[in-house]
Amino acid sequence: MSQHLQICQTVPLSAEEIFSRVADHERLGEVLGVPVKRSRDGDGDINGLGSVRTLGFRPLDFDETITRFDPPRRIDYRISRGSPLRDHRASIVFSPNGAATEVTWTIDFDTPLPLLGGVVKRALALGIRHGLRKLGASG
Repeated sequence: MSQHLQICQTVPLSAEEIFSRVADHERLGEVLGVPVKRSRDGDGDINGLGSVRTLGFRPLDFDETITRFDPPRRIDYRISRGSPLRDHRASIVFSPNGAATEVTWTIDFDTPLPLLGGVVKRALALGIRHGLRKLGASG
């Protein structure tokens, strides 16, 4: 069952600041509220293209691989190991809006069970919205 999630939220930080916080694998856990660690450095930038981050707790952890890295405008990634989700792909776009930044976080994925997709989609939406609010408040 295919799922599509898009969150648009204005964060009162510059595009450079919000990008650096979201791009940093070691700090992303503060945003998402789950453990995140860098598993493999990227080409040219440790958090950049080709880098891998591991999210969650063993044995339910999973890896995300960065597939596009365009500071301070865009990050694309996909789940590359360990998730029941299929074809998970996502992008985070950072658009300056005065002194703030409009963050558009888009996620598409498939699930083998129809009910699982809706539950995961709601959980992702809540977590991302909460994390972006928290980032804005910590400015």
